Amino acid sequence: MADHLPPNVCPTCSKSYKRPEHLRRHQISHSDERPYVCVLCRSTFQRSDVLKRHLKTCDTLADATSILSEPHPKRLALSPSNRPEDTAESFSFPPAAQSGLPTGDNQAQSPVDMPEDSFEHITGWISCGLSPNYGFEGRSDVWQDFLNFTSGTQTPHAGLEGADDDLGSLCFLDTFTSTTGFVSSFDCGTIEQRRRINAYYSNATTVAGFERSPAQLAPEDPPGVYEDEAGCYEADETHQSGTTLSRWLSDPLSFKCHEIVTSIRDVVLHKSRKSYITLSWSPSIHETCAQFFSPTNVRRFMQLYWAIWHPNVNFVHKPTFDLMNAKAELLAAMCLIGACVSPDQTDAENAKRWFNCVEEVVFDDEDFCDDLAHTLSHATSDMQRRKRKVGALQASFMVCLFQNWEGTTSSKRRIRRQRFSMVIAAARDVGIHRARHPDYGQMDLCDFSFDTFAITEELIRVLLWVFLLDTAFVIFNNLPPRMVIREMRMNAACSEECFQATTAEACFKTLQQQHQADLLWRPKVADNFTCAFELLYRTDLDESLNVALADLGPLNLFAMTSALHSLIFHYQSSFSCHGSLDPIHNALQSWRRVWHVYLVRFSRESRHSTVKHDIDLLAPDDMWRRVGFMRHANEYWYLANLMVERLSAPPPAGATQAAVEASGQAQSPLSASGNETISPLLDKYDETSMQQVNALISDFQMFRIH
Repeated sequence: MADHLPPNVCPTCSKSYKRPEHLRRHQISHSDERPYVCVLCRSTFQRSDVLKRHLKTCDTLADATSILSEPHPKRLALSPSNRPEDTAESFSFPPAAQSGLPTGDNQAQSPVDMPEDSFEHITGWISCGLSPNYGFEGRSDVWQDFLNFTSGTQTPHAGLEGADDDLGSLCFLDTFTSTTGFVSSFDCGTIEQRRRINAYYSNATTVAGFERSPAQLAPEDPPGVYEDEAGCYEADETHQSGTTLSRWLSDPLSFKCHEIVTSIRDVVLHKSRKSYITLSWSPSIHETCAQFFSPTNVRRFMQLYWAIWHPNVNFVHKPTFDLMNAKAELLAAMCLIGACVSPDQTDAENAKRWFNCVEEVVFDDEDFCDDLAHTLSHATSDMQRRKRKVGALQASFMVCLFQNWEGTTSSKRRIRRQRFSMVIAAARDVGIHRARHPDYGQMDLCDFSFDTFAITEELIRVLLWVFLLDTAFVIFNNLPPRMVIREMRMNAACSEECFQATTAEACFKTLQQQHQADLLWRPKVADNFTCAFELLYRTDLDESLNVALADLGPLNLFAMTSALHSLIFHYQSSFSCHGSLDPIHNALQSWRRVWHVYLVRFSRESRHSTVKHDIDLLAPDDMWRRVGFMRHANEYWYLANLMVERLSAPPPAGATQAAVEASGQAQSPLSASGNETISPLLDKYDETSMQQVNALISDFQMFRIH
């Protein structure tokens, strides 16, 4: 019967092949497309199998391997196209890179689900599995400036408090509202600092990769007849694909990468009617996607995420985060952010290609769409479901971040108007009031679950950050708030010492110490974030309450001063009259006193800053412990205070009547009765750019209203 089947004939040259995939491979030879690139020597190829054979004989690879085999290697050559202008001091390779692959019993206890899809794109990882940055030239250089990352447009401070004592500064917000992008806006470090970190982790990843290099460990290609690129490929392809698969099965992260690529492929191939994806799937796009989300790149992007970005939005629990078991949607979003803060501009540009794809993958996720209507208990099954929901919330929040700060104008608008509303709805479905820790004071260590603590604290923090992003849209885009402070009846975020503890014992010990302190001398204010915020309105806020609020730490205090901006927005958007700003003004003054107590008493304590401020060296592996841009909370307070003072200032005599007569409009009933209404400080609502708030900040800096 097989003889009667029509042959696979090339319409261009009439050559025939037994299998259609051979014909498709042959047809590529009639085009100029050479999608397979060796990142070692930049040679291009039309077929992946030719690239694989080339890697075994690539001169660049041979040179690098010989360097690594020397008894006492000193330096490894950098690729000319990727040589950083600044070199960094050599550090020992991070333990995470040295132990990236499971060994012994751990490997046996980590079963891997075999995806049903083909693994054809894994061959693309061979072309990028060995980074061209084999190493970096070292020199004596201190890392003190890493202690306090600043945006690439700002000068690093000597310590965490840097300019915090100056409550009359708007330098950070002035830069924040006049630039765009993660690196320019947030505390992501200078280009030299990020190059050093990237070189450190690229070097570690490269060495780890050479230890398990497919080109070194894979067996020889099976016997077969290889012709030139335009000829027939008659090798035993089944055996060949099995060899390729076996090369990468030794790296358990390959399955997670395959899951990411497959998810992106599915949303591209099955676009919804309102899809914002413009890509069309093809073998070359498949290969590009597989290379970007290769195990080597994923590990590097994740290290950049932790070291550079995590302190700015610290809601992922690093000690319990597992690359192999993390949600693919969350991992993809984290990788895109890591690529965006990379010192290599190519990484950021390549990441933007996948923004819309990952956005649709995340917001189509079943865990995100699940409303969790019923109350979840602390049973194992319910906690696993909550963990998946928290991961989906984290991923959706990260999508909002990279689209709003790195995306196009239309993407920013879509995030503000559509996607973020979905994030808020999902957060409410979880139940904000249920984001609470159990009473750890009644527990023994044997009853304490580190994983349950991590899931609960991640939920508390992601809800707090959702609230903070809502206030950010209020402050910077003049968008009406969609959340209110009264619904934040959850626990306040715990201290950084607890959240950064790497073991259950260390975390439990810190929790017990805090519990004992609360019982002995300090009012307990962390049980309810809303109630803690309401304390700022009290006119009789004594010293003990000031201390208790200050000990909540910079993240909670940052959320409180941001919440005041939402209340100011409601005030100036209503038909209120002069005089009703007194409660907000009182809350602002209370917050200022609390912040001063935090700076003087707690900012250098290990509870809130787990890395010392005055040490000379800070290894890249400790960068994730820094305090991020929330240390500039004083500027948010200062901006709110200036806005309140301007709104409280009486208008010049006759100015309102003259303005009404000049406009030809009818006078409002309130104005006619002698009660002047408040005019908003910003005229345009839902503005994508931050020009008008930047102009307001510049105006404040010029006149310095006191």
